[in-house]
Amino acid sequence: MPLVITSPKIRPAVLAISVLSMFACASADPQMKPQSVLEKRDAILENLEERGFGGLVAIADEHGEVLYAAIGVPSRNEGNLAEDLLVDIGSITKTLTATAMLKLIDEGQITNGDRLSQFFSDIPKDKAAITVHQLLTHSAGFPGFVASDDSDLSKKDFLSRAFAAELLFKPGTGYEYSNVGYSLAAAIVEEVSGKTYEQYIREDIFGDAASSSVGYEATFDPRRSLLTPSGQDISTYSWGGESHWALIGNGGLVATAKDMIEFRQDFVAGEIVSNAAISLAQTPLVREGVNAPSHYGYGMVVEDHPWFGRVYWHNGGNEQFSANWTHYVDAGYIVFTASNTPKFNADLAGLVIAEAIFDRTILPE
Repeated sequence: MPLVITSPKIRPAVLAISVLSMFACASADPQMKPQSVLEKRDAILENLEERGFGGLVAIADEHGEVLYAAIGVPSRNEGNLAEDLLVDIGSITKTLTATAMLKLIDEGQITNGDRLSQFFSDIPKDKAAITVHQLLTHSAGFPGFVASDDSDLSKKDFLSRAFAAELLFKPGTGYEYSNVGYSLAAAIVEEVSGKTYEQYIREDIFGDAASSSVGYEATFDPRRSLLTPSGQDISTYSWGGESHWALIGNGGLVATAKDMIEFRQDFVAGEIVSNAAISLAQTPLVREGVNAPSHYGYGMVVEDHPWFGRVYWHNGGNEQFSANWTHYVDAGYIVFTASNTPKFNADLAGLVIAEAIFDRTILPE
């Protein structure tokens, strides 16, 4: 969906309308084969530049070829911007949180039917029976957020606000995209693993904390940060100076485009979690609102599109930074985009790439 600008430093609370579905056509040919996007490299990058896009793009095909490119990005980094630049992946953090929970399920440390009362004490009665499954599918009834992104919120204060929040519906009976639910999932990761959320992501999901660029303070380097047009780095703009529990588990992780492409490749190859966990994550479990064309799995949107076939994706962002990963399964392409240009954000950049992959006109000139 196009990123919606809300009040300062509060990210969109709903992922109900797919940016892909806005351009769906009932008469489209779902069997259409994509052309080689790598052969159209120059055309893609020129199109993005002409439209005013600033940021990173990464495109991997089923043959193992990957294109990385940086377009008009302000940074203090003089190295390889396309592969080394740190970007705010926003709510794509939820994809990694869900993966952490799946790994704990694989290891038999939790089940998706476990309830909040099994992890936390003094749970209000209306929330005690909320399950891991409901947290990961945004069906627990929690509101979108309990604090703005730049709130200096401790874990204790976050839990207090979350447990005091009024549920929007009886758990398991509706859908509400919720940062709260995913931060609670991150708290469960800490409770069960004995590690901080950041440690678990770096060590157990990415496997090599020494080389991984994914994280909060443990990996952030202002010299490698994508900057806002006014020169603010991710820590200053997105975190308010340091990470905190208004974000942890639901948003704000930094990563490189290379990290995100390799993560998705490793995930579907079964190198992070089991095949059963992959299947569960990619199942269309809960519809994203009444008559929505998409469903939420675990940490990702699942969609069957008339032009593109089966698609898995997630996006995220704030008023300056945005990011999107999309896996066009039938076409064999994984696309990651990250932007610091709100007027032509990462979602729209992804559609420019889709135009080249599928030889379709999607966006208006």
